[in-house]
Amino acid sequence: MSEALIFDPNVQHIAVLLVVISIIISGIAIGLGRAFGYKRIENFGVEELLQAIVNAALVGGFVTINETLSIISHEAVKGQSCGDISNPNGVSILYCIFDKLSTNFFTLFSELAKASNILGYYQSLVLNFGAFSITPLANLQGISNVIFSQLTTSQFLLVMLMLQLQILLFISQNAVQVLFPLGLLFRSFFATRKLGGFLVALSLSLFLLYPVFILMFSSPEIEISAAVEKISVITKSPEYAPSPIIDLNNNNAVAEKLDFLAGRESLFQNNSTNNNSSNITIVPKVTTDLTNDLTVMIQSTNAAISKVLLYSVLAPIFSLVVSIIFIKEFGNILSGEMISISITKNI
Repeated sequence: MSEALIFDPNVQHIAVLLVVISIIISGIAIGLGRAFGYKRIENFGVEELLQAIVNAALVGGFVTINETLSIISHEAVKGQSCGDISNPNGVSILYCIFDKLSTNFFTLFSELAKASNILGYYQSLVLNFGAFSITPLANLQGISNVIFSQLTTSQFLLVMLMLQLQILLFISQNAVQVLFPLGLLFRSFFATRKLGGFLVALSLSLFLLYPVFILMFSSPEIEISAAVEKISVITKSPEYAPSPIIDLNNNNAVAEKLDFLAGRESLFQNNSTNNNSSNITIVPKVTTDLTNDLTVMIQSTNAAISKVLLYSVLAPIFSLVVSIIFIKEFGNILSGEMISISITKNI
């Protein structure tokens, strides 16, 4: 990934070659115009010479700006482990961050699905008393619905994270290697100058501005880790492990489990080693509170989901809006309209 993000020397050589060709063509036009007294041809040559100078400035400026923004991007995420990036820049760093986020957020999604299954199990427990039966944890349906909505939103965010990875991969493979040299090529010809200006502005915007404005937002890594830790209290705690199937026919065992989940100290262990009742020590087992743990888990998961939503959806939209504005304004400048107007006025 990182190797594809370097400003390839071959691409730079092509760009320099196009600039040289533009200068030669403009020199020929100026010479012919002056030799035969055709002012229009001479003016055309002067305009093309100025456009070639602009192209040369773009080639040199792109490398300089890229290096500057690479340092800024690297400092912006300093301290975050993103593996070994040999040539760090905005796109490579952001790709690394989104790759880690997608992996960690999938872990959160998996743990949340496990918690939903455990909750569904306890929600369906029924106590039979012959003439009637009760379902003590049936009211957990509301919490199950909340967790289901979180799972649905998490699935959407996983898709958005993968979409960002695909967008960044496209930028890394095409912004510098394809769009930028094509833009310089089209700018070298009068008829396609506007298209060339648009492509150059598009490549600069995608490669330089788009990742930097996303990196302005803080990564949701901390919130995701905290949410996974809270969910693990439900999914990995032996206290919340489903009861053995053989105990489901025993109302006392089921009732004891439900009391335990409700936080009541109703489970006792007998530390006696003989049949003498005077030596029996009743010690309450560690109890837990399912409702409290579920509430904390949901709150922590909401914080993680909202932060990921901001980073993977709203931040890219904000960056895209800024990029579109830059493309529109800078594309008009690179199209040569302002330069042409200036030359016309001077003449």
